[in-house]
Amino acid sequence: MKIQVLYFEGCPNHQPAVDMARSVVAELGIGAVVEDVEVKTQADAERLRFFGSPTIQVDGVDIEPEARSRTDYAFSCRMYGTEGVPPREILVRAVTEDDPGPTPDSGCCGNGSNCCSEPQTPEDSKTSHNLTDRAGLAAAGGSVVSAMVASACCWLPLLLIALGLSAGGVSSWFAQWRPLFLVVAAVLLCAGFYIIYLRKSACEPSSACAVPNPKLRRFNRVMFWVATVAVLGFSFFPNYAGYLIGGTATSDSSTGDANVANVTFHVQGMTCEACATHIQRELMKVPGVKNASVSYSESQATVNTDASSPPSRDSLVEAVERAGYKVVDERHQTLD
Repeated sequence: MKIQVLYFEGCPNHQPAVDMARSVVAELGIGAVVEDVEVKTQADAERLRFFGSPTIQVDGVDIEPEARSRTDYAFSCRMYGTEGVPPREILVRAVTEDDPGPTPDSGCCGNGSNCCSEPQTPEDSKTSHNLTDRAGLAAAGGSVVSAMVASACCWLPLLLIALGLSAGGVSSWFAQWRPLFLVVAAVLLCAGFYIIYLRKSACEPSSACAVPNPKLRRFNRVMFWVATVAVLGFSFFPNYAGYLIGGTATSDSSTGDANVANVTFHVQGMTCEACATHIQRELMKVPGVKNASVSYSESQATVNTDASSPPSRDSLVEAVERAGYKVVDERHQTLD
């Protein structure tokens, strides 16, 4: 009698199955040889009638009677009920019974009737892993999109203005929904972490469970951390955007100079430091402006102008509006 334990490298239940088989042989005192056979490919699985690791055969016949008519050979893990190692009594019954039953090649169930089950494709056992992989990547990708929308109050107006389009009202609309999109991004990121790192696919009793592809698993994890970095980058974009595009100017040190006139006014619609920087650049383009300082935190712009040839009020307002924002009031001086 020959008992073979079929397995693939890395299967955690391989050695416990071998130990159990040898224990049964010693306990029954039978002259049986226990061999472990490594299955390396799907072709090997089909040739050896391998239903998942570990599969135990007695003289080439599976120890599970209900599995002897199956043809869903798969390079995969195998479950016996809720365990990864078959119960001892199944092996004991297999090595002590006179007729172990038919193999899948016999075409029947041993009583003259054709009761063998329909062939099943090994791809069915991989479905749950594929769905898990896609769900994890979808959650991570969704978190990136949500973080992008959350920071759109800052980058989208700049993009629209760069394209020569109006950005009026865009910042304020996205700014009011920013907290919600940040929460959604965090939830999706946590869901992606759970699916990719913690969730285990369910395996039906007496079925073959697909072995996760190590390369695909590694790729999914790398993409998850790339998505995490992207989410953090977009989430905090309004905080560092001003530095990326040059920062805001400081007030001219010659504010007490008789040749310099100072104008201060409020600006409506700024949502981040990048907005202030963009307004400051537009103001500096106005003829007669010597320097401009825009404060995002105070929603205020201070302009140092040439007292001998100051710019008109309309030109300053137009510069702010050209940047996509609005002057709501002016203080200290009104230019005509």
